[in-house]
Amino acid sequence: MKISKYILLTLLVLTSACSDLLDVQPTTFISDEALWKDKNLIKQFVANTYGSMLCGFNRCTAGYGQDWSMSWAGNLDAGTDDFASVADSPIYTQLNKDAITSQSCPFVQEIWLQSYKVIRKCNIIIESIPAVSENVLSSEEKNRLESEARFLRAFCHFELARTFGKAPLILKAQSLEDELKVAPSSFNEIVDYIKEECKLYANYLPEKCAEVDNGHVTKGAFLALNSRALLYLASPLYNQDDKKKWEEAANAALAVMNLNVYELYKKGDTPYRTMQFDKSLDNKEVIFERRFTFPEAPHNIHMMWSLDGQDAGSWNGLYPTQNLVDAYETTNGMAIDDPQNDMYDAQNPYANRDARFYQSIIYNGSTWETQLISMVTNTVDPSKNGLCKPRIGKARCGYGPKKFIEELVPSTNLYGGYAQSNNWPYFRYAEILLNYAEAKNEALATPDASVYKAINAVRNRSGQPNLPDHLSKEEMRKRIKNERRVELLLEEHRFYDLRRWKDGDVLAQPIMGMNIYDDNVTLRYEISKVEDRVFTGEHYFLPIPLDEIQKNPLLKD
Repeated sequence: MKISKYILLTLLVLTSACSDLLDVQPTTFISDEALWKDKNLIKQFVANTYGSMLCGFNRCTAGYGQDWSMSWAGNLDAGTDDFASVADSPIYTQLNKDAITSQSCPFVQEIWLQSYKVIRKCNIIIESIPAVSENVLSSEEKNRLESEARFLRAFCHFELARTFGKAPLILKAQSLEDELKVAPSSFNEIVDYIKEECKLYANYLPEKCAEVDNGHVTKGAFLALNSRALLYLASPLYNQDDKKKWEEAANAALAVMNLNVYELYKKGDTPYRTMQFDKSLDNKEVIFERRFTFPEAPHNIHMMWSLDGQDAGSWNGLYPTQNLVDAYETTNGMAIDDPQNDMYDAQNPYANRDARFYQSIIYNGSTWETQLISMVTNTVDPSKNGLCKPRIGKARCGYGPKKFIEELVPSTNLYGGYAQSNNWPYFRYAEILLNYAEAKNEALATPDASVYKAINAVRNRSGQPNLPDHLSKEEMRKRIKNERRVELLLEEHRFYDLRRWKDGDVLAQPIMGMNIYDDNVTLRYEISKVEDRVFTGEHYFLPIPLDEIQKNPLLKD
């Protein structure tokens, strides 16, 4: 078997051939040599590399070769206490039951394979760019494109490292003639590699993108990746309370803040929600995102996650839990379980809550796509039952997701009318502020003014008051964890946060839901258990796919 010498023009990805016949140049292919002599083709190849990246909108592992979003769960945070999923989802049957193995879960294999596909493309770019003629690309253009590829390569290596705990560090474009059995690098080694790449190449990237380059990597994106990587390295899963690592993580977040390029989005009456759909340069909270376009490349999360108030056969497969809902404070800044909180009423539970609750969760009595959502079970007259009362395929825990989902005019065309093109945020400024608050708090004996300033900025954007003064380190840690939970909801942070914090006890807690009963006189709200969860501590990291271990025995523990 030998590597093909041609690149498919339509997809612009390297292919392999299994016979001499396939080494004949077809009319739809362009030679590798020709590619690097054409600026437009080079930029298309780089753009295609961006488009190959996974995100929480486009995980497609149900086995149908389509955007089916992991059997409708569609997001790694379905593997946390924030969400329940459909009963046949691999997240439900394997991950949340601690039954995942190296050969059982398709989305695990997808993370591995797709990451290395992107890494291979990046390596081709990095190796090819220096030899491109100055007549095709200027030195500045070559430095920028190479640095973009280096960022994407580092990003994918980090995704592998935080998912599997280790991964081969592949820094050259391998062919079938190469020795493919590469020993995995440790998490620490991969973070050290990211630090060095950031130091050497971030400055070749612009601080801001022009409209034509919107979505491309900037200096801030590289610094944000470094911030996240160092925060993880300082966390309990990787660190035995080395304060210097926390200080380094705080300084990495501060480097992004000191660029003075990014700010929290504050436009409109509902800035937190409006931000999720603003794809313009005016959205200065976004640092790096996976871009989607309509109709060329949308995603189908509306079909997979959305709650349809009219259609009892809606395909909803992502169910917010009572565990999550209880994390939203009341507007006085107090937790609902605080005995001093007189603003919370268990029989009127959705009043006076953090604005992010209303912008993220569909609940009984809310309006969605012009329809009043009823999740009520009528104990006297079943004909008055709500269409969205808790059950599989609907609002299993008594809630529906709202964040990231466009509120559209109701349509019967699930495939066409419900496609969306909003972008996926890999990094946004709110995360950086929370990274700083967490790292700085852990580096100090007690939180200082800078910790309060960072977390309060995120809270204030949604109308929540400042945190109380004189919190202990432990109290601040609890508040930061909760702030990350509600602010970064559905962005796949919770999946990894609970693991890096070693909060296995949280992953083992049962999932709760809300039942609402109507006797034609009063409504009664009753919390009950929806499902048990299992977490033994064996799977803080996901298992490397078995077929990868069989191909490369060096991956075996």
